[in-house]
Amino acid sequence: MAQRPSLLLVDVGSESMQELSLRLRQMSLHVIRTKTTEQGLDALVDPRYAIAAAVIPPDLPALDLEQALQAFQEVCPEQSLPLLAYGRRPSADHRARMRRSGVEWALWLPLDDNTLRFQVNRSLAGGGPIVSSRRAARVPTNWPVRIQVGEREKPAKLYSVSARGAYLATSRPSLPRSRIDLFLPLPSGDLPLAAEVVMTNVPGNLLRRNLPIGMGVCFRDPSEEVQRSILSFTEQRAAWLRV
Repeated sequence: MAQRPSLLLVDVGSESMQELSLRLRQMSLHVIRTKTTEQGLDALVDPRYAIAAAVIPPDLPALDLEQALQAFQEVCPEQSLPLLAYGRRPSADHRARMRRSGVEWALWLPLDDNTLRFQVNRSLAGGGPIVSSRRAARVPTNWPVRIQVGEREKPAKLYSVSARGAYLATSRPSLPRSRIDLFLPLPSGDLPLAAEVVMTNVPGNLLRRNLPIGMGVCFRDPSEEVQRSILSFTEQRAAWLRV
């Protein structure tokens, strides 16, 4: 039987990862928490675990950060180990130093559950698929949205969005190929959009546990102005989510 992918938390910074560990476990993720970098290295080579990504604090105590994190990569010779930073967002100079050390994805505080789930899923998938265009860039959000289906209105939360479509967390997803209307609450203002349901995630044998219950939708013929507004948001959001 294949081992369950695990997430390593290296809890040696000023910001405790205890709460993060509890939140991840509530999302049904397998977490290994260590108190030192040496324990983290031991966990990476432990045959009982299949560690797929590691979370480190921005203030990891190391004289040579690049050398310290290189040791993590050297014990995973088959593939690069995705590294995420968890804590308060540091200065631009410090972030550049972290990037040079191989830390790519950010879990900056304050951190909502949608962003946490999205970033961790992306790292466990090896960084996520290569984005072939700006319009395909997808980012997490945590906004309530209004969905109109005919004469009825449904409550939902916007889990992720791109210029092409969105994933909506809702306990009452519509059937695939259903036509819906929604109002995207961008910082620049609400955008009315027509969309079509292209997939659903509902309880049952085919439930995707890495996603909330809900549905994926594709926007139907959005105007250039609407697409530019969404692109402006996704590019700013994507920059924040990278170290």
